Amino acid sequence: MEAVDFVILLLHPLIATVFGMWLYRHWSTIKAIRLKRGGAWSRIRNRNRDDVIAEHERQGRWALPTILGVILFAILANLHRYVNLDAEFDELFSLHGWLGITLAFLTFYMTRTGKRMVTQREEKSSIAKMKGIHRRAGDLMLALLVAVMFLGFLRAIQIIQP
Repeated sequence: MEAVDFVILLLHPLIATVFGMWLYRHWSTIKAIRLKRGGAWSRIRNRNRDDVIAEHERQGRWALPTILGVILFAILANLHRYVNLDAEFDELFSLHGWLGITLAFLTFYMTRTGKRMVTQREEKSSIAKMKGIHRRAGDLMLALLVAVMFLGFLRAIQIIQP
């Protein structure tokens, strides 16, 4: 494997790691508002709650395009493996990839519930039910993210070592 191949194959894991860290920070900030403890709480305790939520909403709009970009890099890396590194077609599919796609669908769902909460808040109707759904989906999303990143680490080792 040449250096160019190595860099192409590592672009997806590096970008995915940055996205994973951003997503964890995004999740932990809102969780800190509820729990009022932890490292995220120390970052936001002196800020206005409405400002923190508005920032969460702004950043949440980037989650879906970002995860789609991460998946695009994975597809390009697998295409490179298939065309240039003579990987077998069935080697391109893995549990890591399918869980990553599931994570993208969950991100889409989170975006929809987040937009509904904003709409309901603007209409002055109760957001309690949607907020609970959004929070539980966020917890599931973070657990799935941990599984995807762990499997991705194992997958990267498998691909880089022939």
